[in-house]
Amino acid sequence: MKHIILIMGILSFFGANSQNSDNENYEKLTSELKDKYRKELKRDSEKEFKTEFVRVTNLESKIINQYGFDGIKLVFESKNSSNFHKLGEFPKDCPWTNLNDNDIKEFITQNFKPISEKTPNLISSLKERCKFIYAEKKENTWLLHYFLNMKLYDKRDYFRVYTGGSPLMNAKPNQNLKNFSWNIPNDLKLFYSIHNGFGEFYDGISILGNDEIKVMAEQMNSISKEENIRSIGYTFEQLLEFFPDGGGNAQCFFKNNSNSTVDWDHETWEISGKTEFFDFIDERLSVIDEE
Repeated sequence: MKHIILIMGILSFFGANSQNSDNENYEKLTSELKDKYRKELKRDSEKEFKTEFVRVTNLESKIINQYGFDGIKLVFESKNSSNFHKLGEFPKDCPWTNLNDNDIKEFITQNFKPISEKTPNLISSLKERCKFIYAEKKENTWLLHYFLNMKLYDKRDYFRVYTGGSPLMNAKPNQNLKNFSWNIPNDLKLFYSIHNGFGEFYDGISILGNDEIKVMAEQMNSISKEENIRSIGYTFEQLLEFFPDGGGNAQCFFKNNSNSTVDWDHETWEISGKTEFFDFIDERLSVIDEE
């Protein structure tokens, strides 16, 4: 599942893995510079796409390298960045305030402690790649962003942003699950106690939140009937989608009261690659670079 993130920016930080200290020598981002960069960050649709993509993402790299968190807020200005709060400055009503005094690596250690033995590769990748952690107040909830170094397909420095929802304790089945007599799988319920949804929210490639997971029968049974196609080896009542790949396929829990998952292919309607939930996310989400 490879893809190019078109709405992000580029990054290459090699300093200390701490957000709480002021030892980063970032420059001041003035109002005049913001106005200048806003104009330059706009893509010119009349120009060749690849040329503009490289130009804009290289500029984003420059902005973030020079201005740090203020640069991030400028690059993500269209994504509610006025409500971003970096680690060390979380407001009192933020659900991660108790971890405010930790540096990035310790924050990740503590936040993912309940699943540390189940997701060692994911946690290691986060610690290695994360350069900023910041919370976002959005409507009536909070999100947490992990700003990660990565390499693009062309080997240029880039970044991914993994986003996690607020912790959800004792998650209950949503209406879709109730309609099909599904329980929330225990492993997913445990993950929700850390983040109610997690991954690349901006691109829709993530572990879905509790309100978004759904048994595929609600959508696919009618399609199956209309197209006179039957699934082989499973029924859609047995598939609980929790991780879409952005291209129409999905990772699904297979059968109620199980932590086993399968990959569902939207073209062939076949399922494959049976694996446990934590094994899947530990492998899938620990791969940061494009290939």
